[in-house]
Amino acid sequence: MVTYLRGELAKEAKVNIETLRYYEKHGLLPQPLRTTSGYRMYTEEALTRIAFIQNAKKCGFTLREIKKALVKSENGSIGISDFIMAIERKMIAVDLEIAKRETTRQLLKDLKINLESAERHPGVKETLQILRMEK
Repeated sequence: MVTYLRGELAKEAKVNIETLRYYEKHGLLPQPLRTTSGYRMYTEEALTRIAFIQNAKKCGFTLREIKKALVKSENGSIGISDFIMAIERKMIAVDLEIAKRETTRQLLKDLKINLESAERHPGVKETLQILRMEK
């Protein structure tokens, strides 16, 4: 069985040692076994678990959501259908965020056009006066 010291695991997983500490403290990684001299010894399973956490984070899942999934998987109360539903909910949230960002982008675009225009909207003129940019 392959085991890793904390620094080795961090290097192999491409994470900071503080990240490992955080994951342990918040229950994302189980407490590792210790050698007689007190060194933490991590298994290959810890490396796999970190890869899962990192991939889930890249997909937009929060550490709280990831921990919930890990806890449910440990007691066998999560199935593929549950995981698919969580993914679908996350996709809906991403779509909503994209829509908000597109609205914001359009507002910025309209503002820029209005600022560049010779005939500015009265509200823009007023804002420029407040900011002392009346030119």
